[in-house]
Amino acid sequence: MREAIEHRFARRFATEFDVRSVQSIWMKWYLNAFIPPVLMADILLGQSISVDLPDLSFIMADDGRVAAVKIASTRDSTGEEPFHRLRPLIFDHFAPLIEMWCDRTDVTARVFWSNVGNTFEAMLRRIEAVSGASERLSEAQRLLSVVVTPWGVANPLFDAVYYALEEGALERRRRVCCLQYLLPDRRFCKACPIEEARTVHRQEGTRS
Repeated sequence: MREAIEHRFARRFATEFDVRSVQSIWMKWYLNAFIPPVLMADILLGQSISVDLPDLSFIMADDGRVAAVKIASTRDSTGEEPFHRLRPLIFDHFAPLIEMWCDRTDVTARVFWSNVGNTFEAMLRRIEAVSGASERLSEAQRLLSVVVTPWGVANPLFDAVYYALEEGALERRRRVCCLQYLLPDRRFCKACPIEEARTVHRQEGTRS
């Protein structure tokens, strides 16, 4: 799978590039496909999806992306404490997945967890924009502000995203860069924390 993904980018760029950026981008593709339905089921339907990594089947596309994830079951989690109902997503799905990818790539766990936290927070904002505030949504949002879980383990999603006032407006930023800018085309994600990215975004805003 890694070879297929890396070959795809090798065909795109004539020069060498830092392969860590590609591996991080693959992770972001996966998160964009996986996290939205899990959070929508939890917040809008009150259903928790069984997401333990060994219990899932992955359907791969020809380009190396995850086209779909086959789940085993769902359950009604009405009234459950948020860390209890979302613990499988964080510690039974992403924790072993990130450990596996750290063993097979040169990307650090901090980058992978930052990708998770960034997509998690962004999806919560989209849900709020569409459906409005709710108790379950607020519970999921508070999860990002807790340093240590109720059972005494560091929360890997803590403070993954923050908002900074710049030129009179709040700008959304990641705590840890996703490494996308290391590709030869030097593209920056909208929440990139490095100064060069903010300069580019300001210039693009001026031109538009």
